[in-house]
Amino acid sequence: MATKYIVNNATGQTITGDLTINGNVVITGTTNTRPYKVYTALLTQSGGGNGQTIGLPPLTIGVTYTILSASPNDDWTNVGAPNNEIGTSFVATGTNPNYFDGGELEYNTGAPVVTVLENTIGNIWFTYVGVGNYTLLSNELFTLNRSWSIITPGDLINNLHYQEIFINDISQINILTSSDSAQSDSILFNTPIEIRVYN
Repeated sequence: MATKYIVNNATGQTITGDLTINGNVVITGTTNTRPYKVYTALLTQSGGGNGQTIGLPPLTIGVTYTILSASPNDDWTNVGAPNNEIGTSFVATGTNPNYFDGGELEYNTGAPVVTVLENTIGNIWFTYVGVGNYTLLSNELFTLNRSWSIITPGDLINNLHYQEIFINDISQINILTSSDSAQSDSILFNTPIEIRVYN
């Protein structure tokens, strides 16, 4: 196989054929990227709504928490929080915060627990609204008329389980689940969801 070279500072260079790289690749310029930001995850939900508070770590990965109180040094940013401000909600990506000095978090045991597979959109979290009714929230990250979402449907042939998803506004997406035509909890189990926000 012939050796192929790219010459520094020369524009319009192309390598045709296979390219093998032994080592790291660092890109300092722009790259061709897909025309949207994406959020893909697996959702699991069980039981009804039940608000809880937690005063001591560890957190549970995939659970949505909201910061109720915090000391000046508390730092939740390494476990999924975009900041440490009271009222901030986030899905936990780790179990132990950078620093904890007596803050308090709240969560709802009925909110979907999420396994995030990819997230280039930003901070997204989940709430329990009522039986078979959940919201996926952001801080105005869902652009109207430029966002798309899908959730894998249940057994539509036998009408046993059904999931519906719709974008409500720039901050909220609703998820409804039902069993035998009645809204029900405990329908989502590793259920795939995808959201795209197009450029």
